[in-house]
Amino acid sequence: MRYLLGMLMIAILIGGCSHTQENGQESTKKPNVSEPAEKQEQKEQIASSSTELTPPKGLKLKEDRDGIVPYSIEIPALDVKTTIEKVGTLENGQMGVPKSFDTVGWFGDGSQPGSPGNAVMAGHVDSKTGPAIFYKLDELEQGDEIIVKDKDGKSLTFEVTGKESYDRKNAPVNKIFDYSYTSKLNLITCTGDFNRDEGTHEERLVVFTELKKS
Repeated sequence: MRYLLGMLMIAILIGGCSHTQENGQESTKKPNVSEPAEKQEQKEQIASSSTELTPPKGLKLKEDRDGIVPYSIEIPALDVKTTIEKVGTLENGQMGVPKSFDTVGWFGDGSQPGSPGNAVMAGHVDSKTGPAIFYKLDELEQGDEIIVKDKDGKSLTFEVTGKESYDRKNAPVNKIFDYSYTSKLNLITCTGDFNRDEGTHEERLVVFTELKKS
């Protein structure tokens, strides 16, 4: 009798541990990785590396590209003075942004400042540690000046003609990037509410400027 009771207790104990075994082997199942978290991280990476604005295909550029290759930018009204990085088009078709929070990115696949067309530059508005180079861009007013120089010191002065905020998914990219008979320079940064799920602001601020006649 004692022998039977002992065997029964062993069977109960073994049965109680069966959730850690499958077919006599220890379970190797791992907790599922959260897909939403992965997707959110991907969205944040995209948002941090692009303007989320897609330049139109087949941009009309003047063949001789008689503008300048920009090296530095000054905005006296905002006490901004920094260097310029050349950025291009990312794999997803969007315009890239500068790697640094303290520099400005020029869209090198588009027009050069000083030639007919819309030259486009972008800068960050803030970072996780504080304000970035274009933090005060929304304070610019009509008539304020933007000074762009090349490596040799050749200088061009642009004058603010207006500014608009657009939904980041519905911005008028033709107006921002495409051909113009006059020489224009458009500055882009983030604005509006911050979307934590997407890792970016909901809108893009565009400051429109035009080459100042000497």
